[in-house]
Parts: sequence; structure tokens; C-alpha cells
Amino acid sequence: MDGVTNTTFALLPMSILGFFTNWFVFQSLLRLKSFRHSFGYLSASQSLADAIHSSIFLFFFCPMILLNQPTMKKYVNHLGFGILTCYELSLYTHFAISINRVFAVWIPRSYSTAFSVQNTIVIIGIIWTVIVFLNATFYEYLCEILYDEQSFSLVFGKTETCGLVGLYGDLFKNLIAIIILIIFDILTLVGVRKTRASISIGTATQHKISNREKRFLKQIIFQSIIFVLELSSYFFIPQLTKKPLVFFYSTTFAYVTVHVLDGLCMIIIYPDIRALLFCRKHTIQSSSLNKT
Repeated sequence: MDGVTNTTFALLPMSILGFFTNWFVFQSLLRLKSFRHSFGYLSASQSLADAIHSSIFLFFFCPMILLNQPTMKKYVNHLGFGILTCYELSLYTHFAISINRVFAVWIPRSYSTAFSVQNTIVIIGIIWTVIVFLNATFYEYLCEILYDEQSFSLVFGKTETCGLVGLYGDLFKNLIAIIILIIFDILTLVGVRKTRASISIGTATQHKISNREKRFLKQIIFQSIIFVLELSSYFFIPQLTKKPLVFFYSTTFAYVTVHVLDGLCMIIIYPDIRALLFCRKHTIQSSSLNKT
């Protein structure tokens, strides 16, 4: 019972925080006029995936562990499908946001066409459709996801097919995406600084751009680091030890935490979202690089 208590009461507060944080960020992005553009809609899509992910942990995974519910454990494969799908929806929407930024900085003349509101909705629809279809194929048909009673975590089945799905369909695929994402973010940051250095502007305008750059830089560093650390924790730390609690914190707990940090990142970085949280009126230009 000690193991159940320790894991549940570590996971439960994080799941509650993720639930309220991400649903708040999602509805804030839909309400704020400063986010009614391509960048804002992509960010809302990512927040929605994070919010669903936290909701699954709060209303399914935590009660399953705490109550030791056999009926819920019977459907743990579907639980794993939902959790992995939401994680990848968040990751690949962030990937699309990185491409959005590259266009805004390096190909500004094509930005309005490539990332019009209509095209952005299509991009979001493609991401959700492809990820749901691929993961349904991987985790509902090819590989069964199991619940490990010892580590209180979800694990891939022990079959050869599951080994291939875990290695290529999960680890390598997501690792490559994160590496490309980081390269895109670095290119964008370089482009922002290059553009700023080549344009002569007034002090007030320069101050606004400087603040926007700071928020942008914080978002790049923060979100890239948490994705890399989470993926490293999930796949590599369990190879170094067989201790159940270490496995739990490096996999399940890390999986929940990365989505909580995504929501907190948005609240910390964007003053207009914080203003809604504290019920203050705050007019601020969106920190996206191009609002069209």
C-alpha cells in the first residue's frame, strides 16, 4: 500500500495542476484577440492536447492506481493509446509552431499565404488525423500496452512487434522530431537577431521588440529543454536501474510533468494570459513574430 500511496499522491497533485492549467490556457487562447492568428490557433491546439492528457491522468490513471480497479485495468491499452496520442499531438503541434516561426522570420512574404487561418486549421486537422490514425494502428492493433503493477507505469508488451513499435514508432520518430524542432527554433532565433540588427528603429519600438524577443527566447529554451529531458528520462533512465520507483518517476511522472510545464510556460511567458488568470485588464501585442 505504501507504493500505491507514494505514487498516487505524487501523481495526483501534478495531474490536478495540469488539468486546471492547460484547460485555462486553452480557453484563454481562444478568448484573447491577440492570439487570433496562425500562431495562436496552433498554440491552442497544443494546449488542448495537453489538457486532454492531464484529464486522462486525473480521471482515469490516478483512480485506477488508488482504487486498484480491475475494470479500469482491463481497458489500460486504450488508456495508453490516449496518453501517447496526446503527447505526440502536443509534440507535433509544437513542431508546426516551429515551422510557423521559421516562415515568419526567413520567408515573411510567403507567411501570410502558407499560414493563413484557413491553412492553419487544415494543418491542425492533418496533425490530429495522422497522429490518431498512426497511434491507433500502433497501440490498438500492432502492440498492446500493459500496466506494470510493480512500477505503477504503462509499458510496451514483451513481443518482438512491440519492441519495434517502441523503438522506431515511438523513440526514434519522436527523437528525430525534437532534434529538427530545436534546429528550427535556433534558426528562427538567429533570424530574429539578424533582422533586428539590420533595421534602424526608434527606442520605444526597440523596447517592444526586445521584450518580444525575450519572451520568444524563453519559450524556445524552456519547451525544447523539457521535451528533450522528458524523452531522455523516459527511455534511458529505466535502462540504468530496475528500481520500481525510479522507473515510475522517470516515465509516468515525467510524462505528466512535461504537459504541466507546457501550460505553466504559456502563463509565465505571456502577460495577457496572466492578466486573465488574475482578472486584470491587460492590452499587449501578441508575441508571435507575425500576426497575419
